[in-house]
Amino acid sequence: MNLRLLQIADSALPIGGYTHSWGLEGAVARGLVHDAETLERWTRRWLRASLGPFEGILVASSCRAAQAGRLAELLTLNRYAEVSIAPPSIRQASREMGQQLLALGATWAWSAEGLARLMRQQPEVDEAWHHPVAFGMLGAVAECDPESTLAAYLHQAALGMIGAGVRAIPVGHTHGQQVLAYLHEDIGGLAATLAGREAETAGAGCPSYEVLCDEQTHLYARMFRS
Repeated sequence: MNLRLLQIADSALPIGGYTHSWGLEGAVARGLVHDAETLERWTRRWLRASLGPFEGILVASSCRAAQAGRLAELLTLNRYAEVSIAPPSIRQASREMGQQLLALGATWAWSAEGLARLMRQQPEVDEAWHHPVAFGMLGAVAECDPESTLAAYLHQAALGMIGAGVRAIPVGHTHGQQVLAYLHEDIGGLAATLAGREAETAGAGCPSYEVLCDEQTHLYARMFRS
């Protein structure tokens, strides 16, 4: 068991993830998600059609690039994230969480030196690190393989979505944990399938999801920032 990987995937990390619903609040407002069953369906589709094929591949690719010390490749992957995450609120959330995750990692005994070695090569650019790239970098510093790092990323993402559902729908915590258990096979399968993909294949076209993310920012009353 890699305790370092467990730490970066902990939902209690103070990187701001609890303030986001990743479009779920817009789906709740439309009545698309209203109970544990529809929350499970929504999260599964999100993992399969949106998060996994794009951010998931970036996580695994970033892990490999960081293991090899290829900072230029990491910067390219970060640029992919910047230009491809279409909803502005989700893009800003990714930037903020990535920066805060790396700031935390710079304070931990097990990761500070490894991150410093990578960042020493960084040119003077005013560009925030996105969450999937930052997560992949820390996965490499934690000496994890890309598939394990990706599985941890998908698990923490699913847990974040379910946590938002527990508050927004609402559903009970027991039902939320049941939903997460039902998704374990999906998470493992996605990690095995996507971990070896080339970065150039990363991408997800989900216009309806992006519309919901935008609608969420215009709700009369809302609980989450995105």
